[in-house]
Amino acid sequence: MALVGAVGCVKQRTTLGPPPAPNPPPKIARDVNVRVQTLERLAASYSELAAKLPGPDPSGHRKLMAEVFARLNKILPTLEGPSSDAVFRQQLQVIADAQSQLAAGPTDLSPDPTIDTGLRSLRDVLASIAQADYYDREELTPHLNELTTKINDLDTARGPVHQVVVGEAVKVSAQIIEAMARVLDQRLAQQNSTMPATAPSKLAK
Repeated sequence: MALVGAVGCVKQRTTLGPPPAPNPPPKIARDVNVRVQTLERLAASYSELAAKLPGPDPSGHRKLMAEVFARLNKILPTLEGPSSDAVFRQQLQVIADAQSQLAAGPTDLSPDPTIDTGLRSLRDVLASIAQADYYDREELTPHLNELTTKINDLDTARGPVHQVVVGEAVKVSAQIIEAMARVLDQRLAQQNSTMPATAPSKLAK
């Protein structure tokens, strides 16, 4: 009977299948034209959202930042492209966790640490994406430096001042994202005008 029980346990374990991979790659369109069009739309929507910050009150600010992180979880994979590494996926998970905590976490706790953590991951992701050889670093570097300054200012900002600095940081990130979207659109237009239709695009990483 003990042997039968053991066999039964083994059979049950072998039918469960492998566990899901941690931080699986996000699904991104491999068609570069679709990717660029999607990015332009998302970047414009993100800029409109950034313009609403800081929120009218702590509760409203919290909701807006939850939406900011939700938008970023669509924008950043589109910027990165279909081939993302584990470090990128880990940073994206930090942003997703920040969104979840702001949207459904305890409202009696200050959202500032969660927001700061999410924004630091955003800065790291944008800085990493900017290293791609088709981005104009001269255009992006001043914005990235400004974003780093704003995020560092969060360490000493409190209350309404913290909300203002958060809003400024998100607005700078919107400028970076729009600049990246603009560069991708320009590079794609150049490639479409000079390369055969069947040639692979360098933008499809």
